[in-house]
Amino acid sequence: MVYEIIAALVFIADRLTKYFIMHNVSVGDTFGSFLGIFDFTYVQNQGAAWSMLSGKTQLLSLVSFAFCAAVIVIWIIKKPKNRMLCTALTLMFSGALGNAVDRAMYGYVVDFIETTFVDFPIFNIADIGITIGAFLLVIYILIFDKDKG
Repeated sequence: MVYEIIAALVFIADRLTKYFIMHNVSVGDTFGSFLGIFDFTYVQNQGAAWSMLSGKTQLLSLVSFAFCAAVIVIWIIKKPKNRMLCTALTLMFSGALGNAVDRAMYGYVVDFIETTFVDFPIFNIADIGITIGAFLLVIYILIFDKDKG
């Protein structure tokens, strides 16, 4: 039940922030800053990370939804118990779902968090979930996965 709550919180936070951005900010506008570390700039990303595969919205939507389905299958069949693995899967699932919904509904992903201390693509809360989840998954595989060949 904990992982379902985490997934719901990440997904809801992602949806609410994107809704706010879309209804209160014009595309390309910067509308605030956080401690001088992040600016908030609304962009519409028609690709994946770093705008790769730009314009391939249907393909990216399919991949995102397929990933979410695969995670559900893993939860049902494998029933993972390791907390790090469960957290990784949960964060990646909720992030992929948030971005998949954007692609399916709008044809692009709403991004708005811009780093000011390093040149990095603008991202969103779903991307944070995916990134942290992927990092945890790598740690899990390197340290805790006992099924290494």
